Amino acid sequence: MFSNPKPMNNNFEINRILIPYDFSETSALSLEHGIFLAKFLRAEVKLLHVIETMGFTSAISNAFSGFEKKIESESNAKLEEIAAKYHQETGVTIVVGTEVGRIYKKIASSAHQWHADIIFMGTHGASGHKNHVVGTNTVRVIAEAKCPVISVQSHAKKLGFTNIVLPIDDSANSRQKVPMAMAMARIYQSKVFIIAFEPLKDVEDSVFKFKFKIEQVEDYMAEHDIITETKFAKTKEIAQETLAFAKEVDADLIVIMTEQEFSLTGNSLGAFANKIINSSPIPVITVQPQESNPDNISVGY
Repeated sequence: MFSNPKPMNNNFEINRILIPYDFSETSALSLEHGIFLAKFLRAEVKLLHVIETMGFTSAISNAFSGFEKKIESESNAKLEEIAAKYHQETGVTIVVGTEVGRIYKKIASSAHQWHADIIFMGTHGASGHKNHVVGTNTVRVIAEAKCPVISVQSHAKKLGFTNIVLPIDDSANSRQKVPMAMAMARIYQSKVFIIAFEPLKDVEDSVFKFKFKIEQVEDYMAEHDIITETKFAKTKEIAQETLAFAKEVDADLIVIMTEQEFSLTGNSLGAFANKIINSSPIPVITVQPQESNPDNISVGY
């Protein structure tokens, strides 16, 4: 049976959890996941609903301002009702808010202004329902947000994470997500399954160095009392292999970077991240790479 999460250490804390809420099934599920974590970490939750705007001219915007205020008021009333219900059941402090604007920009800016430590967000994936606006904006939020984002699809009914999959390749920033995987494993007392993608070029020195890096990751996890299991793979199809591996080990969380190979050209998610987020039936936590500290697994957590 799943045991209660453990509080995080003093080096990294989750004190504020932002949950975008569009009253859909997946946003309700992301709320369940967020509340589950907040309860044991004594974190505060913010429920945020964003009313989409299409860039009207100022004259038209003024004409609709009264209507928008009415919608905001009704939205906040519904959010307050949901917040009161969960507070009564769990004791978690929940604040609410409704904003008007571009959905993904408002979520990212709200997370920054509110100093959110993590975002739980519902997504419908590649085959999702376009009428659910939060689902279609998830990848944009992940690209814009400065904090980690956990995307939750409608399949992810189980709360908590027992088996965590950690894909690592030979790119410069791939190991930056290791501390996040370790932190989540410590909270939920999880086992971490590492899938290590060896360099495609069969050069003895590069393979040796890569395997040494993986040993470092295993040692790092062991130092923090995290049980790991590693599988080596050599393939170009790392997204498909990662998803297959997650199914094989009955994983309930995958930890990735926004880009498997970080580029200074902008906040693009990259092909790998897009495929995982859109195709994974289990939650995915996405971490932004830090260009100033590539491949570091020892700072920040």
